[in-house]
Amino acid sequence: MAYIEAFLYYIAIVLFMFIVLFGGIVLIYMILGQFKIFFAKEEVTPEIEKAFLFKLIKNRFFKWSILAYFSAFTFFYINQVIKYFGGDRAYPQAKAYAIAADTLFFWHSVGVNIAISRGWGEYDRLIRPEDKLDTKIQKVQDFFLSKMYQHIPETDGEREMWYYKYKQLYMAKIRYLPDSIHNPHPRLSNIMDGMYDTTYKLYSKPIKDKEFDKERYIPIAQMSYNLISNIAYYATYEHIEYTSKLYMFMDNKTLFQRQIDYAALLDNVYTKIQTDLEIAKAFDEKSPYSLGLLYGTLIAIHTQMLTYEMRSDIYPCGKPDMNLLVMYAENFYHWVYDDSKSSFKTLGEHEKKQLKSLYESSLSVGINIAARICEIPFNYIKTENISEWSRFDIPRYKRTDEEYFESLKNSHFSKYVNVQKLLEEKKSHQQKDN
Repeated sequence: MAYIEAFLYYIAIVLFMFIVLFGGIVLIYMILGQFKIFFAKEEVTPEIEKAFLFKLIKNRFFKWSILAYFSAFTFFYINQVIKYFGGDRAYPQAKAYAIAADTLFFWHSVGVNIAISRGWGEYDRLIRPEDKLDTKIQKVQDFFLSKMYQHIPETDGEREMWYYKYKQLYMAKIRYLPDSIHNPHPRLSNIMDGMYDTTYKLYSKPIKDKEFDKERYIPIAQMSYNLISNIAYYATYEHIEYTSKLYMFMDNKTLFQRQIDYAALLDNVYTKIQTDLEIAKAFDEKSPYSLGLLYGTLIAIHTQMLTYEMRSDIYPCGKPDMNLLVMYAENFYHWVYDDSKSSFKTLGEHEKKQLKSLYESSLSVGINIAARICEIPFNYIKTENISEWSRFDIPRYKRTDEEYFESLKNSHFSKYVNVQKLLEEKKSHQQKDN
């Protein structure tokens, strides 16, 4: 019974979108026809209107468009059936409803992709979670999720896979910030809390479906950069400089403990990718871009850890966070620039550029902690590009250490980290080494 019901829901959505799309075309055509008849000063009769409409219906391009529409969604249905019901896939009744939900997800993704490609601000009204249109879409997705959950045990992480796909993926893709990017609405915390909850459940819950079990880390990677880049907004929603918010966040031990725990979780995810060939294959084949996001997040979060240690007067050199930062930077660099067979090479030029920029911006602080303070030979960055993303006075690599540290003392950084004590520690370690 569930299969028949799910199929009828699929047909209903396909027909509804057909009416919206092609009904809109017919409406526009009829309105233009009325203008044409008006300016031609012809007397409008039912026969003329009917003949005008039949002219559209008989149009070869219009008929081929209708055929293409139904052919596309017939192929889509067959493809999803093969995808969800082959091999050792679990909970087939839930996946029958997922096919209908995927159809709605497809149309929602069109709006998301338009916003990403054309600019968030211009099309944000299409996909804001508080928008009336988006709210109605989410209510329909909630309905399908409730149907699917009837066939998936609460203890199985597959629930979180579907919840993320239909409720959170588009916000992670666009790195959604309510209202202003500088001063987002407090509901951002609720959205991020939901992503944290999904992340930990995906990581810890068993998943019976073998395909989803291998793919569970991809959503974690996709959410990771969204969470790390917005983390300071937990501290305050005041309209102040983001770095100040970040240090306020670090001063809250309870808040920052979650960041420490989250960093450990992401380290474990990366270890699984490196040690489990099936998980690595899932990233390479389904979402190499997500692997790049994870690299950027790991570099950024361990830079935060190092900054937190320096803020607490802990000398960073030789600490685990420093070793991890260098390792992630080295591995990302080889993935992008050295490995000719890496999945990075399969990405489009726009995605490649985005990930390189993300890498350089995430490492802009960490590279100077490593190279300038800890004197670690750093060969894992294109130094001609780093200046564009520097948080301090730039370009750094054209300055001596003395010039660099002098600029650091006068920068925003020195308000929160005792640069003088850091330099004294460095001098002390150099003397011990000698």
